[in-house]
Amino acid sequence: ISIRMIVSGPIAMMAFKGSTGEALKYSLEFKGGTSTNVTFNENMSIADIDSQVTPLVEEITGDKNVQATKVVDSNQVIIKTTTLNVEQRERLENALVDEFGVDAKKITSESISSTVSSEMRTDAAKAVIMATVLMLLYIWFRFKDIRFATSAVAALVHDVLVVLVFYGAARISVGNTFIACMLTIVGYSINGTIVIFDRIREALATKSRTEDLKDLVNRCITQTLTRTIYTNFTTFVMVVALYILGVSSIKEFAAPLMVGIICGGYTSVCITGALWYVMKTRLGEEAKAARIASGTKAVSVKAADKKEETTSTESNAADTSADNSSKKKKGKKTSFKNKKSKKLLSFQSLRCVEEINNRLETG
Repeated sequence: ISIRMIVSGPIAMMAFKGSTGEALKYSLEFKGGTSTNVTFNENMSIADIDSQVTPLVEEITGDKNVQATKVVDSNQVIIKTTTLNVEQRERLENALVDEFGVDAKKITSESISSTVSSEMRTDAAKAVIMATVLMLLYIWFRFKDIRFATSAVAALVHDVLVVLVFYGAARISVGNTFIACMLTIVGYSINGTIVIFDRIREALATKSRTEDLKDLVNRCITQTLTRTIYTNFTTFVMVVALYILGVSSIKEFAAPLMVGIICGGYTSVCITGALWYVMKTRLGEEAKAARIASGTKAVSVKAADKKEETTSTESNAADTSADNSSKKKKGKKTSFKNKKSKKLLSFQSLRCVEEINNRLETG
């Protein structure tokens, strides 16, 4: 499932890039645009801005990704749109003056440089990479085993890629909320993984020689499964409420976060433990020792099987010889009986002949 999702993402991004020219739907912070600062005659609420100002700006500019932000403790509203030419700026100013009675002198416009936008993209990638590397080092130090850290970071990379695929497929605007969403997912997803790894570490300290490592990992995951489900479910419900009740900018943050929570719970339960087990049994000195032990065990099992086959063959041969001897004994007994019966018959026949001769002589 994970491989299909991650592989289908670049395909969808390439398709969107061929049709729209952009693999991801970058917001103004990432691709540049025009920022218009408007001072209204009255203090407008966020709901009034979303219901009255934003539709008017979208109609004039043709941009469906308008970002309207209210300045705290003032009547100013900052409207960010795609790059507007002089004619479009004049039309927007005239519409604001006509609809809301705004003073034209209190409307200012400035361009958002694409250079700043490229720096934002670079900073976003650096933030995610730095957070991941620092977590790798901390988990390595905390558990004294690089395999714990590697499997945890691999799961984090999986979560980040899945959410990135969702951004590309759902065409959600990639802006400031993108950075916050990715960092939130990285921090939240590692939480469930650490709980499972901590339980595995405790179980390893009391592990018996007869218990298989695979069964130990499954037992630890099962013991923490209820906790993982409850934690992810309660957080998911809260984010769903944000998505339903929030404004457009909050929805852009909540939708990918819901995907990240589901994916984080999936990786914590289904990927991290199994990945650690694979690394534990196939990498490092302990894995070599385990392979040697398993090879020795296999050889001893084969020797035992061969010995058992030899024993069974000898037993079968002994049984066969015993059967043959019993058959011979039976045959001897039968022949003796036959001889005895023949002698008895010949004796009786002689007596009969003598008796007949005696009668003839008497008669």
